[in-house]
Order: sequence, then structure tokens, then C-alpha cells
Amino acid sequence: MIKRSLLLSLSALSFLPVSLMAEAGRNVVDISNLVRFEYDDNIFNTGPELNTNVLDSYKITEQIELLFDTESGPTSFGFLYSPAFTYYTDRPDDDTDVSHLFDLSAGYVGPNGFSIRVKDTFRRAEEPELVADDVQFRRNNDFIYNSLNTTIGAVLVPEKVDFLIDGRYAITRYDEDLVGDASDYDQLSGGIELVYTLGPDKQVSGQVNYTTLDYENGFRDSESVQAGLSYVQQVTPTSRIDLRAGYETRDLDDAVEQESDSPYFDASIVTNPAANAVLTLGAAYSLDKSPVNNFAQQERVRFYATGNYSFTPALDLALSGSFSEGTFDESDATSVFDPTVDEAGEETVIQVSASLTFKVNIRNSIVATYQFTELESDVRPESDYDRNRYSIGWQYDL
Repeated sequence: MIKRSLLLSLSALSFLPVSLMAEAGRNVVDISNLVRFEYDDNIFNTGPELNTNVLDSYKITEQIELLFDTESGPTSFGFLYSPAFTYYTDRPDDDTDVSHLFDLSAGYVGPNGFSIRVKDTFRRAEEPELVADDVQFRRNNDFIYNSLNTTIGAVLVPEKVDFLIDGRYAITRYDEDLVGDASDYDQLSGGIELVYTLGPDKQVSGQVNYTTLDYENGFRDSESVQAGLSYVQQVTPTSRIDLRAGYETRDLDDAVEQESDSPYFDASIVTNPAANAVLTLGAAYSLDKSPVNNFAQQERVRFYATGNYSFTPALDLALSGSFSEGTFDESDATSVFDPTVDEAGEETVIQVSASLTFKVNIRNSIVATYQFTELESDVRPESDYDRNRYSIGWQYDL
């Protein structure tokens, strides 16, 4: 009863700042509130290999989103903060989750084309599911994730040649020491890019990037260097292609073969098949970090698609799907790989989602969603699972 009262209180309080900001009339502030009712048929991502019952549950989620964005002359500043409270009707031990999402960005565009942009992404979650960049954390522990990105740009030749320097520092920290010893990591990346504008509808660029991964236990530590080219062109008034390809070398501290190299590519096309529709199709291949300590890396191929269609100004449909397959080779096995019990092989992940939004009026919307996830793995068969989630929510926007 206390938790239900808390949920209702949060819902009521979330509308107070909305009314206050509406009176202030500041367009740089956007506040929204979402109340979502969901059915989840596999809350712990349990598979048949564990020989345990798959647990399902209904959920009630209260989520507030506060967005602030402003520009003043050459400077810009913005932040997004979104806390969420979830109550489970049938989850043992702990029937509530609280998560926090915080994004902060600042930018400056100076004379002669000099610019700097800083963005920080922070996540605090319980029993996390998906963070970013397809990095999935499942059933491990409560955790903190933070990513700090900085980009410095300079115009070398007006409307022709730009130079960019990019840096990123990301960390993941789990609450429990036992989980953190296996999964905590620091990632530091830096790179340079030279962009040449060939015309009003096409650009070509060259990049060099360096990345280091440092895990708490050291099994998956690595250093990598990528060098490649990118090409972007508006091929028709309704279609754009984006191509990126290059070569990567890696030093793997604890792998059987400590040096690895491979080409990489990412190709996508964005098209408007109709005035009220947008479709994106893409494919990518690269070396990627491993989700398990037994292997220092994986070779990963991914196919993805997204689509958006507006039936009417008030009714929108959004679809997305991806299929990825990672290959784990014994040459990338670490010192904890035991050939008597562990296996090399493939791991596939399928993700599908659909969302239908009906805008009742300028402030109120009804959102219905469906999400499906499936994992099949040779390297961690005890983690195989599939999951379906159905939800309907009411969103109020300022």
C-alpha cells in the first residue's frame, strides 16, 4: 500500500512544475510525464538451460522528463533529466526499481569556424536492461554508467575543409564487488577526422581513432587503432547513403593470439518512400568487445532497420529491428577459458520493437508499444532466453 501511494504521489507531483512552467511561458523548457502499464513475460531473462521457471509480471512505471535547451550568441547549453519509478506486481525479493537518466551538453562556436562541444551521458539503474550503443547489461546488478564526449572543430577552408578532434571517456561501475570485479571497465577513445565537402550534396572524410579498454580483472583489456574513410551523399531528393569503411588493429593483453586485425564497415541508406514515411536500412561488420571473460573480443556482423510512418497528423507508427551475430574464436580465448567445459562459437541477438502513438491533443498522447528480444549463444548457453513486452502509456507534454 505504501508503494502504491508513493507511485500516485509521484504522478501528482510531476504535474506541478508543468503548470508552473506553462505560466512562465519559457519555450526553452519542456516537461513531460509518462505513466506506463506493461506486461513482461520474462522479467529475469530466464532461459530453458537454467531449469527454472520463467517469471512474468505486470509493471507500472512513472517517468518524468525535464528538458532544458538554450542558445545565447555563440554558446549553447542543454540538459535532460528523467527519473523513473517501476513497480512489479509479481517480482520476488524486490518489487520496485528506480532509475535516473541525465544528459548534459554545452557548445561554443567562435570566430573563424572554431567550435567545441561537450556532452556527458549518465545512467543510474537497478537490474539494467539496455544502456547505449547496443551494450546490454542483463540481470547483473545495480550499476552506474557515464560517458563524457568532447569534440573540437576548426574550419581550414570555408565551406570546403573541416578538421575535428574527438575524445571519449566511459566507465561502468556495478554496486556489488563480485560483479564489479568481472564487469567494471574504463574505455578511453580519441581520434581525428578531416572532412572534405565535394559539393552541396556529398562529403568525404578520413578518420584515425585510438581506443583502450581497461577491465577490473584484466582479461578483456585491449588497445586498438582504426583508420578509415567515410562517404555521405544525397543520391536523390528523397534518399541519402552513408558509407564508412577501414581497417583496425588490436592488441589483446590476455588472448591466445595477442595481436588481431580486421577490416570494418558500416553502410546505411535513409529514404523517404512517401511524404509521410522514413525508412533506414543498414549493415555493419567489425571487431567488438566481448560480453564474457572467456574471450577478449568478438567478430560482429549486424543488420538493422527502422521505419516511421504517419497515418494522420495525430497517428504515428515507429518500427525497428536488428539482427546481430558475434563469432568467438579460440584464438581470442583468455586465460580463464577452459576447453573441457567452455566452447567457442556464435551468439545471435534479435531485437524487434513497434510503437503506435496517438496524439489526443496538443498535450496528451497515448502510446502503445511491443518489444521482443531473443538471445541464443554457444559461448554462454545458460543465458539463452526470449522475452516479450507489451505496454500502453499516457504521456502529458508541456
